[in-house]
Amino acid sequence: MYKGFRQIILFITITLALNTAVVAAEECDEFVSWVYPTKQKYIKEHQLYPVPAEIRELAKRFMPRIWVAPESWQPISFDEYLSRAKLKRMSDDKILQDSPTVEDLQDLSYAEQCSSYIHVGEVPPATPAPLYIQVFRDSSPIDVAEQWTYIKYNPVFSWSGLAQEISWLASLGVVLTGGNAEKWHRLDIHTSAILAFNEEQEFKMLTLAQHNHQHTFLTGIDLPADTPPLLVAAVQSNELYLDDGSPTPQKHRVVPFFNKVSYLIEPEEKPWLWATDLTYGRNGGGVEIDFEPVFQEPAHPLADFAGLLAPPHRIFGIYIGRDGPPGMNYYAPPSYIAMPDFVTMGFWQPGNTSLLNKLSPHLGDLEQTNWQQMLQVFRDHLKNAGIR
Repeated sequence: MYKGFRQIILFITITLALNTAVVAAEECDEFVSWVYPTKQKYIKEHQLYPVPAEIRELAKRFMPRIWVAPESWQPISFDEYLSRAKLKRMSDDKILQDSPTVEDLQDLSYAEQCSSYIHVGEVPPATPAPLYIQVFRDSSPIDVAEQWTYIKYNPVFSWSGLAQEISWLASLGVVLTGGNAEKWHRLDIHTSAILAFNEEQEFKMLTLAQHNHQHTFLTGIDLPADTPPLLVAAVQSNELYLDDGSPTPQKHRVVPFFNKVSYLIEPEEKPWLWATDLTYGRNGGGVEIDFEPVFQEPAHPLADFAGLLAPPHRIFGIYIGRDGPPGMNYYAPPSYIAMPDFVTMGFWQPGNTSLLNKLSPHLGDLEQTNWQQMLQVFRDHLKNAGIR
């Protein structure tokens, strides 16, 4: 009896990560260390900076419009966040610096970043709020001979909450870990929209993602190809969804990580840690955010800081999913994924049982899931959709 209960507690504390990041402790976390070399290589080879003038104009013209519920989190400025912060050492919480700047964090070595974190009080919403933009050049998702442009937009929220409705097991985990479902951890930076443009700079695909899963849509089928996407951020979790113009709040299924994509496709495939997001769109009481574009240079700490950009919260040294995140270019799983592969793996549709049957043999827990085989299934599925 005790052993079974202990296993449940360990399962909750280790895997309760509905809207959180895998992060570092006193030294660089295994995940951060695992991702770092691939991330650095990809950024060096594929990020465009300075961003050419014509791509900057393209990014501004298609900058997503986003609505949020009035009572939910509103985007903040990362510069304002830093101005109110203290840089602390992980091992003993000693204050290393007050109000660190972007340059201060960039000057830290990799090891120094890994052993430190940012501590900050409340930060007010920004008006207008920065919408942080990174631009990448890489191959088409289905044709390596074509070079596409991927424009990634990230708002920043002061808090990351869990989904509006969570399973009883997740609710128990919140209580046992002393957490708050509305304020699960400080700083939500992984909410993103990735717009993919072909060589003629035509808008072809949209991928909405956090760190744990993604959903890809095709222009001309799921949304218009000649206008900015209309999006809505979920209450508490800040997860992005397409806004369908509904006059009532909408529910959306949520999973801990992308290896549970079966539940997103088929509601009968409900995992232990299922959840449901709630959104209020443009016609359903949502409030549109006023954004200004901010193009990020490589090595910016918001994207690449290897430590924690918000405080750690652990129980007896065990990671419980409530730590602040490292930079937003550290996302999971399975590691830092190239843009063509990342957007391809999001091409699923609710109710597509044929796709689910092909994916099912490759799904397991995070270590057992065959990510490469999953990617091939998604790539074949995307090719069959006739994307050009």
